[in-house]
Amino acid sequence: MEDKAATLRQELGGSIELEDSGKIDGLLLLKVKEIEKKQAFLDAFDFRAEDKAETRALVDSVDAEIATLNARRYSLMYNLKKVVASLGEDQILFDPQSAQALFAEAGILFAGQIKKDFEQLIAFNKAITEERRGYLSEEREEIEIELKRVNSQLTALGKRRSQIMAFLSETDSFAKYRTISGELVTLRADIEALQRRRDFAQRLQQLRTDIRNLQEEKIHLQSAIEANVEAQSADPQSLFSTIRLYFNEIVEEVIDSKALLNVSVNSKGHLEFRAELLDDAGNATSADRGHSYRKLLCVAFDLALLRAHLSDAFPRFAYHDGVFESLDDRKKEILLTVIRRYTELGIQSVITLIDSDLPKQAADQPLFNSDEIVLLLHDEGQDGRLFKMRSW
Repeated sequence: MEDKAATLRQELGGSIELEDSGKIDGLLLLKVKEIEKKQAFLDAFDFRAEDKAETRALVDSVDAEIATLNARRYSLMYNLKKVVASLGEDQILFDPQSAQALFAEAGILFAGQIKKDFEQLIAFNKAITEERRGYLSEEREEIEIELKRVNSQLTALGKRRSQIMAFLSETDSFAKYRTISGELVTLRADIEALQRRRDFAQRLQQLRTDIRNLQEEKIHLQSAIEANVEAQSADPQSLFSTIRLYFNEIVEEVIDSKALLNVSVNSKGHLEFRAELLDDAGNATSADRGHSYRKLLCVAFDLALLRAHLSDAFPRFAYHDGVFESLDDRKKEILLTVIRRYTELGIQSVITLIDSDLPKQAADQPLFNSDEIVLLLHDEGQDGRLFKMRSW
C-alpha cells in the first residue's frame, strides 16, 4: 500500500497532501456557483448583472492593483537608478605621488610618512569599496528580478483590463453571449480537472487510512507474538520446550556440551532463533561461533524440529551437505549414530560428504552399509556424474 500511495503522489507530481481534499472541495464549490451565475445570464439573455460585476471587478480589483503595481515599479526603478549610480562611484581621486611632490616643494617634514599613511588609507578604502560593490550588485539583481515580476503582472492585468473594457463597450448582445459561453467552457474544464484531483486525493486518503489500520494491526499482532513466545518459553510442556530438549540432547551427545536454543521477536515482528553452547556454569561460550560447531547446531535444530512434529502433518526428511566437515573422527561416529537413531524414529536424513571427511575405518568395517549409499559420485567416467551426462 505504501507503493500505491507513492505511485499516486508521483502521478500528481507529489502535490497532493492531506489538506488538499478540503481545498479542492472549496474550489469546486466556488466554480460551480460561478457557472450557475453565468448560466443564469445566458438563459435570461440579460447581461446587466454581468456588466455590473465586470465594472466592479475593473474598478475594485484590476485598476486598484494596476495602480499599486505602478507605484511599486516606480519605487523599484528609482532604487535601481541609485544603485547603478553608486556602482559607478568607485574612483579615488587622491594621488600619493603628487602629494609627496607637493610636500617636498613646501618643505614639510615627515612627507614620506604621510604618503605611507595615505596609501594605507587608499588600500583600506578599496577593500571597503569592493565589499560595498558586492552588496550593491546583489541588491541590483534582486531589484531587476522584482521589476521583471511586476512588469509581467502589469502586462497580464493590462490584458485583463482590455478584455473587461471590450466587454463593457460591446453593444452586441450576441457577442457578449459568446464571451460568457467561452468562459463557461473554461470553468467546466477547470471543474473536471479539480474533480480528478479530488478523486486522487480521496484515494490517497483511503490508502493512508488503510496503512494506519494495518500498522495498528501489526502492532497488536507483534504484541501477541511476543506474549506467545514468552508463554511458550516458560511452559516446560510446550512445543518449543520440547524442541529445546531434543536440540540439547543431540548436541550434548555429540560434543559433550550443553546447548541452549533461544527465540526472540525482532523489530519487524519476526522470530529470530539463536543457539549457544554453554559451559559448566551455564554461561555462553564462543565455541558455537566456529564453522564446524555452527553446522552441528544447524543439524541438531533440524532434527529436533522434525522429531517434535512426528505426531503432526509435517515433513519427515532433512538434507544436510558436508555434515561431517571439521569434526574429529569420534564426533563423526557419534553424529552418525544419532542420525541412524532418528531414522528409526521415522525421520529420513539425506547427507552428502566427500571421502576425506570419512572417519578412519578398517577396510573390512565400512562406515556405511551398501543400502545406505544412494549415489556415489566420482570423476572416473560418465557414470560418476550426477545426471550421467557428458561434460561440455
